[in-house]
Amino acid sequence: TMFSICEEPLVVSGKRGEEEAMAFFWKGDGLWTKTGKAPPGIVNISATLSNEKDENNWTSFILPSRDPYPLPDLVEFGQFLTAALTFTQCLANIKVYVNQTLQLDINKTILESHTIATPKASSWWKNDGALISSSTGMFVLGKGSDLTQTSVQMTVSLRKDVSNPDSAMETSTVRARYASAMVKTKIPPDVEKRIIRVTKKNPPKELTVQIFLDAANHDEDDESLTIKRNTKFNLNKLANIGTKQSMASKITDSFSPTPGSGRIFIGFRTSQTTGFGVHLAAPLMPTVEREAIDFVDPALREFNSSLLEVAGILMRLALEHEMNRIGMLWEENAEERKQWEISREEEKRKQKEKDESNTKSGGNAAAASSGAKDTDNDNDSIAGSLFGFASYMARGFKSTVVEAIKTVPEILGEDDETTELLNPRDDRPLSMEERDAIVLMKAFCARPSTPDDLVGQYLAKGFSRCLPSQTPPVLTMDGVVRGKDARLCHHGLEAFGVPNVVRRVVHENAKEYHSMVAGCPRLNINDLIMSLREQVLEEAMLIRFLKWWPKFCRIDNGVERFGIRLKEAVRYQTNSENASPKKQTEKEEEPEVVQVNRLESILYYTDRKFPDGLPLPETTFSPSLQKRIGQRTLENNFYRDWWSVLPFEIWTSFIVYHSCMTKGLYPENTIRRMSIVAISKHFDSLERKGRYLELLAPIKDSPFLPCDTDGTDSNTTTALKCPSELYLASSDLSAFEGCGDFHKVAKSLTKEGVSEEFLLAMGVRKTISMDFLFGHLDTLKWNENPKPLINYLLNADLSRQDLLKLRSTCYLPAENDRSSLYAPSDLYLKNDELKIFPFVKFL
Repeated sequence: TMFSICEEPLVVSGKRGEEEAMAFFWKGDGLWTKTGKAPPGIVNISATLSNEKDENNWTSFILPSRDPYPLPDLVEFGQFLTAALTFTQCLANIKVYVNQTLQLDINKTILESHTIATPKASSWWKNDGALISSSTGMFVLGKGSDLTQTSVQMTVSLRKDVSNPDSAMETSTVRARYASAMVKTKIPPDVEKRIIRVTKKNPPKELTVQIFLDAANHDEDDESLTIKRNTKFNLNKLANIGTKQSMASKITDSFSPTPGSGRIFIGFRTSQTTGFGVHLAAPLMPTVEREAIDFVDPALREFNSSLLEVAGILMRLALEHEMNRIGMLWEENAEERKQWEISREEEKRKQKEKDESNTKSGGNAAAASSGAKDTDNDNDSIAGSLFGFASYMARGFKSTVVEAIKTVPEILGEDDETTELLNPRDDRPLSMEERDAIVLMKAFCARPSTPDDLVGQYLAKGFSRCLPSQTPPVLTMDGVVRGKDARLCHHGLEAFGVPNVVRRVVHENAKEYHSMVAGCPRLNINDLIMSLREQVLEEAMLIRFLKWWPKFCRIDNGVERFGIRLKEAVRYQTNSENASPKKQTEKEEEPEVVQVNRLESILYYTDRKFPDGLPLPETTFSPSLQKRIGQRTLENNFYRDWWSVLPFEIWTSFIVYHSCMTKGLYPENTIRRMSIVAISKHFDSLERKGRYLELLAPIKDSPFLPCDTDGTDSNTTTALKCPSELYLASSDLSAFEGCGDFHKVAKSLTKEGVSEEFLLAMGVRKTISMDFLFGHLDTLKWNENPKPLINYLLNADLSRQDLLKLRSTCYLPAENDRSSLYAPSDLYLKNDELKIFPFVKFL
């Protein structure tokens, strides 16, 4: 007690020179007081501290120590004083002087104050408004000005060296939130009588309940707020935190409760914790020693439990109010975050260009090896109701709080690409709103209250009853939403634009709040499907999606069955360099039209053997996009129901109707030649060619084969002929010179690998047609002398149709008969035995 260190304490009050005093002294065993004018030499503290100009009516308590009193540790003393200032309304500043030198200055400043709005029901028939009374009806929260929230700032200045009056003062600042409510009591008469019998005084008609929560400092350079990041954690830095922390910051840190360490204040601070990171000041009925709440007496138990329940309601209303304020600030600062994202993308683009330029400068050999590598390498780069929360408080929480987030490789244990795909990089600095939200949500990360766990249970009951149909709010990347509407990151699903996703760093710093209090579900495939149906992916995001899906399937069993639904939901747009070849003919002055594609329309991809530069069906990945995705990704077994290698027959069915094969346009000469060569090589590789020829039927009568004119290849449309109008380049037609114009297939086709077997199958002739031959017998003078004709026919490569015409056409003369021509079946070879028959005609 005071008299253990001081025999005659003295109280002095009044202006300087007009001080009055009250002295305490002992007479025997009795304690007496005496009042009057202060004795000579006893002045107000203001004059003692050389504040002669201070005219305030200070009150000084002068305690002359009986023995030399050891100077207390100013850090521990400061922590005690800040705790004493927690819920004071009038007392806002404490100065500690040692030998008339200021050593410690603690100042509490009110920053802003506003009214907490009570959520109302959305309609008259719905009971979704806030409940503001205890379940027993004993206490009812006030409204309007009776329900306020105040932001304060605690500033502590401490002299570095107590023994040196000239040493500098170090300062630390911390912010906090207060919520205060005027509570009206409606205590039943029987309970009131029992309370009076126990406490010997009437219970209050009105009382004040206050809660204290931590708040994030708005100074970005301040290190008092430790936010865990999704990065590798430096254990050495963690070990050195205590040594680098200033003495002033140790005092301010004690001012803010850590999760689960909030205290009950019944006038002064007690040893009873709230189970939250929230201090509570309320006129609870304590035990005799005033260190615990009385839950033994039935009447006091009912009073205290109901008051704690109302305190839980106040906590919920304060949480709702502050999260709504954070949500409005989040929307106001959306442009700032957008500009940061734009600047980051610009930095990535510049870095990519720099890397590409460095790659190109490495020489042709390095470029060639890099190109081969790019082709095959894929390394480019409502968990329950709120009442479950009260049950959770009753069961207790045994898990320890992690000091740092594990690095992603430790969690997954795979390569860097898998790590990044399943845990998207999120390097945006925490905004002030996110820091505020983290500190606020950490305050509601519950722990079992000690020593009496009933305190936490009653608080959780009131917290849950306040808005039973609505889960507490959380801050997502799209703003503040209800917990049931938010989604937690899960194995990379958050990278694809799913709305209302909680940032990983925000979740990791308040896990218990998001899981147990707000009941936020994890992202799932259905969320992703619904999101993809409402957006169009850019090419880079499509590539990321296709690389991510097989890796996600390997670690999350059972999701593969959603593959087809997922594919049907994806829409995407490609970059201009990935435009299809047909767009090359469009006019440059026309505005660019963004083409939206559906992934469900993609059925094929090309294998490594497929020639480059050929037109592809719309159901096939473009070559540039396929190269960026990677061959190994497309060949992954998880895509077996999505697409397959493009069959050459399907491509043939497409190319025979392509403009390069049907219109004969000059700009498409290169594509046309490449297509003919590809078709020919595939034709030659087949054992059974009949069915494949049926696919080529649409172009047999189309002018698509280039021919030689005057011995050279012509690049005009007239140099394209139908196969039936052309002869092989190797055909010997010298015997028919002067009989007409003969067009041969361009020799360059043969050099490029087009086989004669393919050309013949397409209808190209090796020999003169029979109709042409029979029409020019007179010109060739073969009518009278059939020997040259027969010699030609013996050496000619005749088709089955040619042989049929030779058998049925009359074109041979008979011996000694020039009047008409005969078919081969009408003539006989010379035979002396047959000459006896006058009707027999010989060739």
